[in-house]
Amino acid sequence: MKRQALFAFFVFCAFFLFSCRSPRVTSERDGGRFFKEKVLYVALESNFNDYFLFNGQPMGFGLEMLEGFSSYLGCELVILPCRTLDEQWRMLEDGRVDIIASNLNITEERLRRAAFTHPLYHTGQVLVQLGLPYLDDSSLFASSLAQLAGKTVSVRERSVFEEFLERYNQSVPRQERIRVAKSPKTEEELLLAVAVGEISYTVVSSSKAVRFRMAHPQIDCSVHVDSSRAVAWALHPAADSLLFLADRWIDSMQRNKTIRYLYHKYYEIPYGKTVRSAKSGFRKMDSVAFSRKRRQWGKLLDEGLLAREDSLFFFGSASPRVIREKHVHGKAEISPFDRLLKKYSRQIGWDWRLLASLVYQESQFQNHLVSSKGAIGLMQVMPSTARQYGITVRSSDEDQIAAGVRYIKSIYRSLPEGIPAEEQVHFVLGAYNIGLGHILDARRLAVKYGADPDVWRDNVEKYLLLKSKPEYYRDSASRNGYANGSQAVDFVRKINTRHMHYRNLAK
Repeated sequence: MKRQALFAFFVFCAFFLFSCRSPRVTSERDGGRFFKEKVLYVALESNFNDYFLFNGQPMGFGLEMLEGFSSYLGCELVILPCRTLDEQWRMLEDGRVDIIASNLNITEERLRRAAFTHPLYHTGQVLVQLGLPYLDDSSLFASSLAQLAGKTVSVRERSVFEEFLERYNQSVPRQERIRVAKSPKTEEELLLAVAVGEISYTVVSSSKAVRFRMAHPQIDCSVHVDSSRAVAWALHPAADSLLFLADRWIDSMQRNKTIRYLYHKYYEIPYGKTVRSAKSGFRKMDSVAFSRKRRQWGKLLDEGLLAREDSLFFFGSASPRVIREKHVHGKAEISPFDRLLKKYSRQIGWDWRLLASLVYQESQFQNHLVSSKGAIGLMQVMPSTARQYGITVRSSDEDQIAAGVRYIKSIYRSLPEGIPAEEQVHFVLGAYNIGLGHILDARRLAVKYGADPDVWRDNVEKYLLLKSKPEYYRDSASRNGYANGSQAVDFVRKINTRHMHYRNLAK
């Protein structure tokens, strides 16, 4: 008890000192925007370790770390994609992001530009080249940097690898120096360039090289060229308060071995094993007793929505399609239905990746899925809506998507006037999940209790959540009774979050 009291006192004193140190702690750069908005803006690079798509699901070491940290802070996470190191630094210095989470090596030069958190892990630098069995000329294989005299090594520009080779060249006679080709490519792209014979040598972090070699055994990364360095997140030098919170959280994640587990998951085991748990395949849409499901099956048969040959789809799961990212770096496909999603999203004025996020949330891209309530297909259209638009579980992928989009258009037509265009999408998504009647109830409750009926976040969504309480669903402003509003609010939030990831990662 005494230890807990001392710890609480220490935390209070730390925050007091930070808040009294100087006026800068209230600035944007010390997380002023974060503490006001409760939104964490982060620069994160997409690659097969930190941030990527598999079967429509965002994954990665960096992503999981950031999701954990934002959850700890109780804030929303916004990831801004970035490609070059210069771009990441500009975003931090301009105040567009609070953190660079691309796992930067801590160096003296970088410490003059940013404040770094406690280390996440340590990694060295290795020379990457084709292995001896894959070389036509064995003399091309270098077992040390000295054997690279006069040869060209391609490295990422502005990286620690460029800094290292420049220091090396300054330490040796001119005739022993290495030609350094500064490349705009990422580490993964340089690794791939070596693997396919486009370039002969590169220097990258040992953590990335070892993982890459699991899928490309033709490369050799056995030559270590520099000692291990700490890897951490970078914050603005003035961000004392946010740095304190980040260090405190990272320390706890190191103690409970969460970071060690995530590092093993994304850096030490083959890619296929990492993503195995993310493969598409709904276990069940609903957890219901088998007898109840049998009764529902009979009802769906009587209504003609399903035929007896559809029992596989109703009582089990259709074989999922596996969707893999096609490129080592860059924009990925989201699903096998991207072409159709691009086509039909135009009918409702949506970014196609928002429609893809809705489809993933409903069916995880399983085109023959049937829920225990009879919702069918990619967009989990309910039986009454399916009848209205003439589709069944056997309908084509295009007909299923077309029907779902027609239903979305009907919701738009039914929305009250006055809701701003940028807010309408939240109301439509909520209505898609729980029905327009409950959304209109929440708007009426918002009006009655002084909230804005035309704003979703913290206004209408608040009263939709309250519709599970008797004093609200029995209120005279509520005409449609009880609603499990938390389900719809969570539905909207998940789709919007996934849409952010899809914009970042998909073309």
